[in-house]
Amino acid sequence: MSQEQLYSNVLVKIGVERSRLLNKEKIEQLANSNTLTELVSEFRSTIYGEKLSKLASPYSTADLERAFQENFIEVCIKLVKNSPEAVSAFLRTYLLKFEHENIKTILRAVSIGLPYDDIKNRLYLSVEKFLNRPEIILKAAMALQVNLVVDALQPTLYGPLLATGLQKYSEKGSTKCFDILLDKMFCEQIVKTFQEMPKQEQKLAFSYVSTKIDMFNIITILRCKLFGYDSHWIRMALSPNFYAISEKTIEAMLMAEDFQSAQEIVEKSHYANFFVTAESPEEIVWAAEKALKRELFEHARKTKIGNPFNVGAVLAFIIRKEIELYNLTVISLGITYGWKKDDILRRLFF
Repeated sequence: MSQEQLYSNVLVKIGVERSRLLNKEKIEQLANSNTLTELVSEFRSTIYGEKLSKLASPYSTADLERAFQENFIEVCIKLVKNSPEAVSAFLRTYLLKFEHENIKTILRAVSIGLPYDDIKNRLYLSVEKFLNRPEIILKAAMALQVNLVVDALQPTLYGPLLATGLQKYSEKGSTKCFDILLDKMFCEQIVKTFQEMPKQEQKLAFSYVSTKIDMFNIITILRCKLFGYDSHWIRMALSPNFYAISEKTIEAMLMAEDFQSAQEIVEKSHYANFFVTAESPEEIVWAAEKALKRELFEHARKTKIGNPFNVGAVLAFIIRKEIELYNLTVISLGITYGWKKDDILRRLFF
């Protein structure tokens, strides 16, 4: 079967979904809203209108963000189902990310004693239904203690990783260790499925994968320095893959005495421009994550794909959809906190 035939279905889906993306004029109109109620009303004629109409007032940013993400999940499921088998596993990682978020949510919620119904309402069960794993995820959500969550998920591919995290959790009393290890697993799944694609497809996804993995390693080291984790544990939490940053530089960051020392090392690397001066280490990391989003978005926006019958066309659309969700979440946050329109727009990607 030709590439044109393999990609015909997914490109039709992308064409439909691309027509539903919000243009700059609409985004700016949304940013003019004075309240979340007014914002929800502005969404009425958009692809998000149906999901937002099911929300009960008073609205919250978390409610709106969830509705945006549920729409994104629906779109990703369509694209994965209609993509060629050779690339569908790679694209499927976008859905696995939400399963990882489900597990993080369960661990965090159980650790602070939230009841089952509250936990269930926070999960993206549409992903679990697509992956055919809703029963075991819900079983984990019923657990009364973190170690019982780990026990419930032991038969899954997450079992060994969560057992490792449980050791650190017992020392620190924080579920952040699970977050870091799940993020590592997500990166490993990206790399594995990337390497399984045909070489020609790999070329079109390389920029996304290389930047994503390198920045994961950098940010993981910096975060772990803030949490006070030892270098042996941090090394275990890193991806073994390196692209535009050398293993030597990563090792130097790893062995650095503290956050500032590690930051000074990365500021001499290929990714120096991702890091800016800020009032706190946490803000430096947040700004770097935002810079990563901008880098991926700019690449997707500027890349001209002469032949759309490849994974590059699908990936470029998904990234644009992700950025739309980021913009909408920033707008809802800005309205909640009373930011001026100019302050909101300054934080958006166009």
